[in-house]
Amino acid sequence: MNFDGFNFDSDTRRTLSLLVSANRLPHAVIIESRSAQKALEVATYLSAFAVCGSGEKPCGACKQCKNAFARAHCDIQYVKPDSKSKTGIYNIDQIRALAGDAQIRPNDADCKVYIFEEADKRFPEVSQNAFLKLLEEPPQRIYFFLLCQSAKALLGTIRSRCTVIRTGGDALPSEDALESAKAIARGILSSREYELLRALNDLTDKEKQADILLGVKLLLRDALAVLSGGDALTDSETARLLAARLTRAKLIGMIELTDSSDYKLKQNININLLTTWLCGEYRRILWQR
Repeated sequence: MNFDGFNFDSDTRRTLSLLVSANRLPHAVIIESRSAQKALEVATYLSAFAVCGSGEKPCGACKQCKNAFARAHCDIQYVKPDSKSKTGIYNIDQIRALAGDAQIRPNDADCKVYIFEEADKRFPEVSQNAFLKLLEEPPQRIYFFLLCQSAKALLGTIRSRCTVIRTGGDALPSEDALESAKAIARGILSSREYELLRALNDLTDKEKQADILLGVKLLLRDALAVLSGGDALTDSETARLLAARLTRAKLIGMIELTDSSDYKLKQNININLLTTWLCGEYRRILWQR
């Protein structure tokens, strides 16, 4: 993939590369980020990828890319709340009209893209249900990007039909997922392997998997900060426990391992195999000299 002109961190680049494996883009993507601006940058990038006709997408040089980067492409619609809406929501009539528009052939590109900003705040349940019908039977060459701070604010039926991605290190895990991540951190330090396996079992919850692994990575990074004399941003107590037992090299190794497990999850690895592998690898790094 060509990332020229986009200042994406390494995590975001890896996520986007995985997303468009085999040079194909999912028809519906939820882009989750604490930063609305960064989520919009990812949506702009993916929009250019969708409309670009070059081999290495997005090329950045063709007419399609230039218009997409300028957010002025006739086939890329940044959906705005109905002007008559005082609450700034996507109302059901608007969604129905959009469904009709999606049936019309694109003007300039080979596809059409619809981008919904602040989807978690602007999509009432009744409109989500209307939108669900469009997601279930989308016209060919139509892409939907839903931007939000928390995908959990959207209906489960919506999320199940979309690919959910996060932008780099902007997102924070939920409180529930962070508790699971702290249990994994304690399990890593425990003398009993069973405690780590039991904590890793929380990864069987597909709704929490990404959040839990993010939490583990943040806790390990906090421990690195503590070793360097800095402050923990996520959980100072857990960070101090990790820093007291693990060297800098071991912490870095575990962060890389956690990244690798996140990659494996995206490849739909068997979760039981993953947790067993993770347990063994965390323990190996813990006891290595």
